[in-house]
Amino acid sequence: MGLGKPSTTLYRSLRQGLPNLIVVVGHWPPTRRKRSRVQQKALRSGLVLGAGALALSLTLTACGDAQEAADTPAQGDTVTVETDYGTVEIPADPQRIVALEFGTEVVLEAGIEPVGVIEPVATLYTAEEFEQLSTYPVVQSASLEINMEAIAEAQPDLIIGGVRVESHDEYVGIREDLEKIAPTVFFDFDGAGSGLRNMTLELSRVVGDGERAEAEQQRFEERVEEISTAYADQLADTTFALVFGVDGEFAVVNTNAWGGEILHTLGAKQSKAQQPAGENFAAFYSYEEIDELSDADVIFYETDAQENPDPFTEALLEQKLWQSLPAVEAGQVHPLRYSAARTYAQANIVLDQIEEVLKGL
Repeated sequence: MGLGKPSTTLYRSLRQGLPNLIVVVGHWPPTRRKRSRVQQKALRSGLVLGAGALALSLTLTACGDAQEAADTPAQGDTVTVETDYGTVEIPADPQRIVALEFGTEVVLEAGIEPVGVIEPVATLYTAEEFEQLSTYPVVQSASLEINMEAIAEAQPDLIIGGVRVESHDEYVGIREDLEKIAPTVFFDFDGAGSGLRNMTLELSRVVGDGERAEAEQQRFEERVEEISTAYADQLADTTFALVFGVDGEFAVVNTNAWGGEILHTLGAKQSKAQQPAGENFAAFYSYEEIDELSDADVIFYETDAQENPDPFTEALLEQKLWQSLPAVEAGQVHPLRYSAARTYAQANIVLDQIEEVLKGL
Protein backbone atom coordinates (compact mmCIF):
# COMPACT_ATOMS: atom_id res chain seq x y z
CA MET A 1 0.00 0.00 0.00
CA GLY A 2 1.28 3.44 -0.86
CA LEU A 3 0.19 6.92 0.14
CA GLY A 4 1.54 8.98 -2.70
CA LYS A 5 3.02 7.15 -5.65
CA PRO A 6 4.51 9.45 -8.30
CA SER A 7 2.70 7.49 -11.03
CA THR A 8 -0.68 8.56 -9.64
CA THR A 9 0.13 12.17 -8.71
CA LEU A 10 -1.13 13.82 -11.90
CA TYR A 11 -4.23 11.60 -12.03
CA ARG A 12 -5.13 12.45 -8.43
CA SER A 13 -4.68 16.19 -9.03
CA LEU A 14 -6.90 16.17 -12.09
CA ARG A 15 -9.55 14.12 -10.27
CA GLN A 16 -9.73 16.69 -7.54
CA GLY A 17 -9.68 19.67 -9.88
CA LEU A 18 -7.12 21.36 -7.65
CA PRO A 19 -4.34 23.55 -9.08
CA ASN A 20 -1.50 21.42 -10.42
CA LEU A 21 -0.09 23.24 -13.40
CA ILE A 22 -0.35 26.99 -13.96
CA VAL A 23 0.51 28.42 -17.35
CA VAL A 24 -0.25 31.93 -18.55
CA VAL A 25 -0.59 32.60 -22.26
CA GLY A 26 -0.69 36.03 -23.90
CA HIS A 27 0.17 38.19 -20.92
CA TRP A 28 -1.66 41.51 -20.63
CA PRO A 29 -0.45 43.98 -21.75
CA PRO A 30 0.99 41.93 -24.64
CA THR A 31 4.40 43.61 -24.29
CA ARG A 32 5.04 41.95 -20.96
CA ARG A 33 7.49 39.07 -21.02
CA LYS A 34 5.85 35.66 -20.77
CA ARG A 35 6.18 33.95 -17.40
CA SER A 36 7.71 30.50 -17.06
CA ARG A 37 5.58 27.41 -16.62
CA VAL A 38 5.10 26.65 -12.95
CA GLN A 39 4.25 23.25 -11.58
CA GLN A 40 2.44 23.06 -8.29
CA LYS A 41 1.90 20.32 -5.79
CA ALA A 42 -1.74 19.25 -5.67
CA LEU A 43 -4.06 17.26 -3.41
CA ARG A 44 -7.02 15.57 -4.99
CA SER A 45 -11.50 22.20 -2.89
CA GLY A 46 -24.31 38.51 -1.63
CA LEU A 47 -23.93 41.69 -3.45
CA VAL A 48 -26.30 41.94 -6.00
CA LEU A 49 -59.18 51.51 -11.76
CA GLY A 50 -61.29 54.93 -11.98
CA ALA A 51 -59.39 58.14 -12.36
CA GLY A 52 -58.72 58.24 -8.61
CA ALA A 53 -57.55 54.65 -8.54
CA LEU A 54 -55.34 55.25 -11.55
CA ALA A 55 -53.74 58.26 -9.89
CA LEU A 56 -53.09 56.23 -6.77
CA SER A 57 -51.68 53.41 -8.83
CA LEU A 58 -49.33 55.76 -10.63
CA THR A 59 -48.21 57.27 -7.33
CA LEU A 60 -47.50 53.85 -5.83
CA THR A 61 -45.69 52.76 -8.96
CA ALA A 62 -43.53 55.86 -8.89
CA CYS A 63 -42.71 55.23 -5.23
CA GLY A 64 -41.91 51.60 -5.96
CA ASP A 65 -39.70 52.52 -8.88
CA ALA A 66 -37.91 55.07 -6.75
CA GLN A 67 -37.31 52.50 -4.02
CA GLU A 68 -36.10 49.95 -6.54
CA ALA A 69 -33.74 52.52 -8.01
CA ALA A 70 -32.45 53.32 -4.55
CA ASP A 71 -31.87 49.64 -3.84
CA THR A 72 -30.13 48.98 -7.16
CA PRO A 73 -26.48 50.02 -7.38
CA ALA A 74 -25.93 52.77 -9.93
CA GLN A 75 -23.65 52.03 -12.84
CA GLY A 76 -20.12 52.81 -11.74
CA ASP A 77 -20.78 52.17 -8.04
CA THR A 78 -18.12 50.00 -6.41
CA VAL A 79 -17.66 48.02 -3.22
CA THR A 80 -14.53 46.93 -1.42
CA VAL A 81 -13.71 43.26 -0.93
CA GLU A 82 -11.03 41.92 1.39
CA THR A 83 -9.30 38.94 -0.22
CA ASP A 84 -6.28 36.78 0.47
CA TYR A 85 -4.45 38.98 -2.05
CA GLY A 86 -5.36 42.32 -0.50
CA THR A 87 -8.20 44.79 -0.86
CA VAL A 88 -10.00 44.83 -4.21
CA GLU A 89 -12.50 47.41 -5.44
CA ILE A 90 -15.12 45.73 -7.61
CA PRO A 91 -18.37 46.77 -9.33
CA ALA A 92 -21.31 46.76 -6.94
CA ASP A 93 -23.35 45.05 -9.65
CA PRO A 94 -20.94 43.19 -11.98
CA GLN A 95 -22.40 42.40 -15.39
CA ARG A 96 -19.54 40.68 -17.22
CA ILE A 97 -17.91 38.01 -15.08
CA VAL A 98 -15.06 35.72 -16.05
CA ALA A 99 -15.09 32.56 -13.94
CA LEU A 100 -11.74 30.82 -13.63
CA GLU A 101 -11.23 27.55 -11.76
CA PHE A 102 -13.69 27.05 -8.90
CA GLY A 103 -15.67 30.09 -10.07
CA THR A 104 -17.76 28.09 -12.53
CA GLU A 105 -19.94 26.42 -9.90
CA VAL A 106 -20.50 29.84 -8.31
CA VAL A 107 -21.89 31.47 -11.46
CA LEU A 108 -23.92 28.38 -12.35
CA GLU A 109 -25.67 28.30 -8.99
CA ALA A 110 -26.21 32.08 -9.11
CA GLY A 111 -27.84 31.85 -12.55
CA ILE A 112 -25.22 34.21 -14.00
CA GLU A 113 -24.22 34.14 -17.66
CA PRO A 114 -20.43 34.50 -17.59
CA VAL A 115 -18.43 36.00 -20.45
CA GLY A 116 -15.60 33.52 -20.00
CA VAL A 117 -15.03 30.23 -18.18
CA ILE A 118 -12.51 27.51 -17.54
CA GLU A 119 -12.86 24.71 -20.06
CA PRO A 120 -15.69 22.54 -18.71
CA VAL A 121 -14.89 18.93 -17.81
CA ALA A 122 -17.93 16.70 -18.37
CA THR A 123 -17.41 14.66 -15.20
CA LEU A 124 -17.86 17.71 -12.95
CA TYR A 125 -21.28 18.74 -14.26
CA THR A 126 -24.70 17.42 -15.12
CA ALA A 127 -25.45 17.02 -18.81
CA GLU A 128 -27.51 20.21 -18.76
CA GLU A 129 -24.79 22.17 -16.97
CA PHE A 130 -22.11 20.91 -19.31
CA GLU A 131 -24.16 21.85 -22.36
CA GLN A 132 -24.72 25.32 -20.93
CA LEU A 133 -21.05 25.85 -20.05
CA SER A 134 -19.99 24.72 -23.51
CA THR A 135 -21.67 27.81 -25.00
CA TYR A 136 -19.35 30.26 -23.20
CA PRO A 137 -15.90 31.40 -24.37
CA VAL A 138 -13.08 29.36 -22.84
CA VAL A 139 -10.41 31.52 -21.22
CA GLN A 140 -8.67 28.83 -19.16
CA SER A 141 -7.95 25.29 -20.28
CA ALA A 142 -8.81 22.18 -18.27
CA SER A 143 -5.06 21.90 -17.57
CA LEU A 144 -5.30 25.38 -15.99
CA GLU A 145 -3.63 27.33 -18.78
CA ILE A 146 -4.86 30.93 -18.51
CA ASN A 147 -5.30 32.80 -21.79
CA MET A 148 -4.85 36.48 -21.00
CA GLU A 149 -5.73 37.61 -24.52
CA ALA A 150 -9.01 35.68 -24.47
CA ILE A 151 -9.88 37.22 -21.11
CA ALA A 152 -9.14 40.70 -22.43
CA GLU A 153 -11.31 40.05 -25.49
CA ALA A 154 -14.18 39.05 -23.19
CA GLN A 155 -14.09 42.57 -21.67
CA PRO A 156 -15.02 41.47 -18.13
CA ASP A 157 -15.80 43.86 -15.31
CA LEU A 158 -14.92 41.17 -12.74
CA ILE A 159 -12.72 38.07 -12.68
CA ILE A 160 -13.18 35.42 -9.96
CA GLY A 161 -11.51 32.18 -8.95
CA GLY A 162 -10.33 29.96 -6.12
CA VAL A 163 -6.72 29.07 -5.35
CA ARG A 164 -5.19 26.17 -3.44
CA VAL A 165 -3.26 27.77 -0.60
CA GLU A 166 -0.03 26.15 -1.74
CA SER A 167 -0.33 27.96 -5.08
CA HIS A 168 -0.77 31.39 -3.47
CA ASP A 169 2.65 32.78 -4.38
CA GLU A 170 2.31 31.91 -8.05
CA TYR A 171 -1.15 33.43 -8.26
CA VAL A 172 0.10 36.72 -6.83
CA GLY A 173 1.87 37.41 -10.11
CA ILE A 174 -0.95 36.06 -12.23
CA ARG A 175 -3.47 38.27 -10.44
CA GLU A 176 -1.32 41.33 -11.10
CA ASP A 177 -1.65 40.68 -14.84
CA LEU A 178 -5.37 39.99 -14.57
CA GLU A 179 -5.91 43.21 -12.63
CA LYS A 180 -4.72 45.11 -15.71
CA ILE A 181 -7.82 43.77 -17.45
CA ALA A 182 -10.47 43.85 -14.67
CA PRO A 183 -10.79 43.70 -10.88
CA THR A 184 -9.79 40.19 -9.84
CA VAL A 185 -10.99 38.40 -6.72
CA PHE A 186 -9.17 35.25 -5.63
CA PHE A 187 -9.72 33.45 -2.35
CA ASP A 188 -7.38 30.74 -1.09
CA PHE A 189 -8.53 27.48 0.45
CA ASP A 190 -6.91 24.48 2.08
CA GLY A 191 -8.01 20.90 1.52
CA ALA A 192 -11.08 19.60 -0.26
CA GLY A 193 -13.66 19.77 2.50
CA SER A 194 -15.16 22.69 4.39
CA GLY A 195 -12.30 24.96 3.34
CA LEU A 196 -13.23 24.57 -0.31
CA ARG A 197 -16.96 25.06 0.37
CA ASN A 198 -16.33 28.17 2.46
CA MET A 199 -14.16 29.60 -0.31
CA THR A 200 -16.90 29.24 -2.94
CA LEU A 201 -19.32 30.76 -0.42
CA GLU A 202 -17.11 33.87 -0.35
CA LEU A 203 -17.14 34.00 -4.14
CA SER A 204 -20.94 33.72 -4.11
CA ARG A 205 -21.11 36.78 -1.87
CA VAL A 206 -18.85 38.66 -4.28
CA VAL A 207 -21.13 38.01 -7.27
CA GLY A 208 -24.26 38.98 -5.34
CA ASP A 209 -25.50 35.47 -4.57
CA GLY A 210 -24.53 35.37 -0.92
CA GLU A 211 -28.04 35.03 0.52
CA ARG A 212 -28.77 31.83 -1.41
CA ALA A 213 -25.33 30.36 -0.74
CA GLU A 214 -25.55 31.15 2.98
CA ALA A 215 -28.96 29.45 3.09
CA GLU A 216 -27.32 26.33 1.60
CA GLN A 217 -24.62 26.48 4.26
CA GLN A 218 -27.23 26.79 7.00
CA ARG A 219 -29.19 23.90 5.52
CA PHE A 220 -26.03 21.79 5.45
CA GLU A 221 -25.27 22.48 9.10
CA GLU A 222 -28.86 21.77 10.12
CA ARG A 223 -29.00 18.60 8.04
CA VAL A 224 -25.77 17.32 9.60
CA GLU A 225 -27.30 17.75 13.04
CA GLU A 226 -30.58 16.14 11.99
CA ILE A 227 -28.97 13.12 10.32
CA SER A 228 -26.42 12.64 13.10
CA THR A 229 -29.24 12.52 15.65
CA ALA A 230 -31.83 10.54 13.71
CA TYR A 231 -29.38 7.87 12.59
CA ALA A 232 -26.99 7.86 15.56
CA ASP A 233 -27.27 4.08 16.02
CA GLN A 234 -26.69 3.29 12.35
CA LEU A 235 -23.69 5.63 12.19
CA ALA A 236 -22.18 4.08 15.31
CA ASP A 237 -22.87 0.43 14.51
CA THR A 238 -22.02 0.48 10.79
CA THR A 239 -18.56 0.72 9.26
CA PHE A 240 -18.29 2.86 6.11
CA ALA A 241 -15.74 3.33 3.38
CA LEU A 242 -15.53 5.66 0.38
CA VAL A 243 -13.43 4.53 -2.56
CA PHE A 244 -12.50 5.25 -6.15
CA GLY A 245 -10.35 3.43 -8.65
CA VAL A 246 -6.92 4.29 -9.97
CA ASP A 247 -5.00 2.48 -12.72
CA GLY A 248 -4.56 -1.01 -11.25
CA GLU A 249 -5.23 0.30 -7.75
CA PHE A 250 -7.97 1.71 -5.58
CA ALA A 251 -8.07 4.53 -3.07
CA VAL A 252 -9.86 4.84 0.27
CA VAL A 253 -10.67 8.48 0.96
CA ASN A 254 -9.88 9.78 4.44
CA THR A 255 -11.40 12.57 6.53
CA ASN A 256 -9.22 15.16 4.78
CA ALA A 257 -11.45 15.47 1.78
CA TRP A 258 -14.71 15.02 -0.07
CA GLY A 259 -17.32 12.49 1.04
CA GLY A 260 -14.93 11.07 3.62
CA GLU A 261 -14.92 14.43 5.39
CA ILE A 262 -18.73 14.59 5.26
CA LEU A 263 -19.08 11.06 6.66
CA HIS A 264 -16.69 12.03 9.44
CA THR A 265 -18.73 15.19 10.14
CA LEU A 266 -21.80 12.97 10.56
CA GLY A 267 -19.95 10.84 13.08
CA ALA A 268 -19.76 7.72 10.90
CA LYS A 269 -17.44 4.89 11.89
CA GLN A 270 -15.05 4.26 9.02
CA SER A 271 -13.07 1.29 7.76
CA LYS A 272 -9.62 0.50 9.06
CA ALA A 273 -8.49 0.81 5.45
CA GLN A 274 -8.95 4.53 5.84
CA GLN A 275 -5.58 5.90 6.90
CA PRO A 276 -5.35 8.84 9.33
CA ALA A 277 -5.68 12.20 7.61
CA GLY A 278 -2.37 13.93 7.04
CA GLU A 279 -0.98 15.57 3.94
CA ASN A 280 -2.65 12.91 1.81
CA PHE A 281 -6.34 12.66 1.04
CA ALA A 282 -6.49 8.90 0.55
CA ALA A 283 -4.67 5.63 1.06
CA PHE A 284 -3.83 3.71 -2.10
CA TYR A 285 -3.99 -0.09 -2.35
CA SER A 286 -3.39 -2.70 -5.04
CA TYR A 287 -6.21 -4.96 -6.23
CA GLU A 288 -4.62 -7.77 -4.23
CA GLU A 289 -5.37 -5.76 -1.10
CA ILE A 290 -9.12 -5.37 -1.72
CA ASP A 291 -9.78 -7.47 1.37
CA GLU A 292 -8.60 -4.47 3.42
CA LEU A 293 -12.23 -3.39 2.95
CA SER A 294 -13.64 -6.58 4.50
CA ASP A 295 -14.62 -4.72 7.68
CA ALA A 296 -16.78 -2.23 5.75
CA ASP A 297 -20.53 -2.81 6.06
CA VAL A 298 -21.29 -0.05 3.54
CA ILE A 299 -19.07 1.07 0.70
CA PHE A 300 -19.62 4.20 -1.34
CA TYR A 301 -17.82 4.61 -4.64
CA GLU A 302 -17.35 7.96 -6.32
CA THR A 303 -19.07 8.84 -9.57
CA ASP A 304 -19.17 11.91 -11.75
CA ALA A 305 -22.00 14.45 -11.56
CA GLN A 306 -24.01 12.30 -13.97
CA GLU A 307 -23.72 9.26 -11.65
CA ASN A 308 -21.23 7.40 -13.84
CA PRO A 309 -18.09 5.84 -12.34
CA ASP A 310 -14.89 6.50 -14.25
CA PRO A 311 -13.18 3.61 -16.09
CA PHE A 312 -10.75 2.96 -13.23
CA THR A 313 -13.57 2.65 -10.71
CA GLU A 314 -15.55 0.45 -13.12
CA ALA A 315 -12.54 -1.85 -13.31
CA LEU A 316 -12.37 -1.99 -9.51
CA LEU A 317 -16.04 -2.96 -9.23
CA GLU A 318 -15.45 -5.85 -11.64
CA GLN A 319 -12.58 -7.42 -9.69
CA LYS A 320 -13.19 -10.98 -8.39
CA LEU A 321 -11.92 -10.08 -4.93
CA TRP A 322 -14.29 -7.11 -4.90
CA GLN A 323 -17.25 -9.38 -5.55
CA SER A 324 -16.44 -11.40 -2.41
CA LEU A 325 -16.50 -8.41 -0.05
CA PRO A 326 -19.23 -8.62 2.65
CA ALA A 327 -20.65 -5.21 1.67
CA VAL A 328 -20.95 -6.32 -1.95
CA GLU A 329 -22.63 -9.60 -1.01
CA ALA A 330 -25.04 -7.69 1.27
CA GLY A 331 -25.97 -5.25 -1.49
CA GLN A 332 -24.49 -2.33 0.42
CA VAL A 333 -22.31 -0.78 -2.28
CA HIS A 334 -23.63 2.58 -3.43
CA PRO A 335 -22.63 5.31 -5.91
CA LEU A 336 -21.93 8.76 -4.50
CA ARG A 337 -22.08 11.79 -6.79
CA TYR A 338 -20.59 15.13 -5.82
CA SER A 339 -18.30 13.43 -3.34
CA ALA A 340 -15.84 16.19 -4.25
CA ALA A 341 -18.42 18.83 -3.29
CA ARG A 342 -17.19 22.31 -4.17
CA THR A 343 -20.22 24.17 -2.80
CA TYR A 344 -22.67 23.76 0.06
CA ALA A 345 -25.43 23.05 -2.46
CA GLN A 346 -23.43 20.08 -3.74
CA ALA A 347 -22.61 18.98 -0.19
CA ASN A 348 -26.33 18.91 0.58
CA ILE A 349 -26.80 16.51 -2.33
CA VAL A 350 -24.15 14.28 -0.74
CA LEU A 351 -26.04 14.37 2.57
CA ASP A 352 -29.27 13.39 0.80
CA GLN A 353 -27.57 10.36 -0.75
CA ILE A 354 -26.03 9.24 2.53
CA GLU A 355 -29.37 9.59 4.31
CA GLU A 356 -31.07 7.36 1.73
CA VAL A 357 -28.57 4.63 2.54
CA LEU A 358 -28.94 5.13 6.28
CA LYS A 359 -32.70 4.71 5.96
CA GLY A 360 -32.17 1.17 4.72
CA LEU A 361 -29.86 0.05 7.52
